[in-house]
Amino acid sequence: TPALPSDSILWDNLQVSMDQLEITDEYVTDFGSTRIPSAGTKFLWVHIWLKNTGQAEMKVPVFEHYSILYAAAEIKPIYGHRQGHADYTSLEAVIFPNQELDGWLRFDIPVAAELMEMFFVFIPESAQVGVSYSSPNYPYADDKPTYVWNCGP
Repeated sequence: TPALPSDSILWDNLQVSMDQLEITDEYVTDFGSTRIPSAGTKFLWVHIWLKNTGQAEMKVPVFEHYSILYAAAEIKPIYGHRQGHADYTSLEAVIFPNQELDGWLRFDIPVAAELMEMFFVFIPESAQVGVSYSSPNYPYADDKPTYVWNCGP
C-alpha cells in the first residue's frame, strides 16, 4: 500500500520522508536565470527529508534512486537548483548518525499529469523500478526494496 505524503519509511537505518510536492510552469535558478519546461511538460518538485537513525555514517542515496510513476512511464529526476530551495543533488555524500538532511528533486512531467495520478518511488538498491512496464501493475523493482508514496490526496 503506498504511503501518504509526510509518512516516513525506514531502510537500513535511513529514515526517508517525502513531505511536500509542488508543480511549477517555470522557475528561477540559483544563478538568476529563468527555466521554462520543454513543450508538453511542467516541473514537479518533491521535497525529501533524510535522517540517519543508526550508529554509523551512511552513504546518501544518489538521486537516480528516486522515480515518479505516471501511466506507463517511469520518470527520473533531473538537475534543478531552484533559487531559495536546497537541491537534493547538492547534498553531501555521507549522512552521520542522528544527522538530518533535506533537498528538492525536480521531475519533468507531462503537462496533463495530475498529482493524484502519480506515485513517488524510492528504490535504494536500484535505479530502475522494473525491466518492463505493465501499467497499472508496475513490477516494483523485482525483488529489491521499494518504497512508494501517493503524490495526491
